[in-house]
Amino acid sequence: MPDPAAHPSPSVKHSLPWISGILTGILSGVVLGFFLKMIQANTGEQVYTLLLNIDFVPGLPATLPEFIEFALHLIVSVVIGIFYLWWVRHSGCPMNKGILLGAVSSLLYIPLSQLSSRVPDLYDVSAIIYWIVGHLLFGIVLGLCGKYVYTKKATPAS
Repeated sequence: MPDPAAHPSPSVKHSLPWISGILTGILSGVVLGFFLKMIQANTGEQVYTLLLNIDFVPGLPATLPEFIEFALHLIVSVVIGIFYLWWVRHSGCPMNKGILLGAVSSLLYIPLSQLSSRVPDLYDVSAIIYWIVGHLLFGIVLGLCGKYVYTKKATPAS
């Protein structure tokens, strides 16, 4: 009798990119969030506050409990994770694309820093550096997940 794990059904193969994208987004988003939270706790720079800031979203209160704000951050990370794995699946280069997405997402510092008085100033150099480092770390984690998901492991000949 054939082993079902050796030949997964088409529905499992079809759902894997979604599951992998969700897990990639969660892992990358958690790493970024905890990194910025640690930076804020140790330096006082409001970079974690900036990450979770929702002051500008119409219809939402200016602040929500931290876990809800963090969940909103993770939703954005999951969307990026799904897009990222789709992109890598179609064109390869997981590390380059992960770091590129991290670098591009760090550009959100510019508009986000302008939307609230609770977050670092547009010209706060140390906050900008922490923010960029955190987002490059996010991109590296994306890249590592992409390499793990799409690297073909050599199997011995049967």
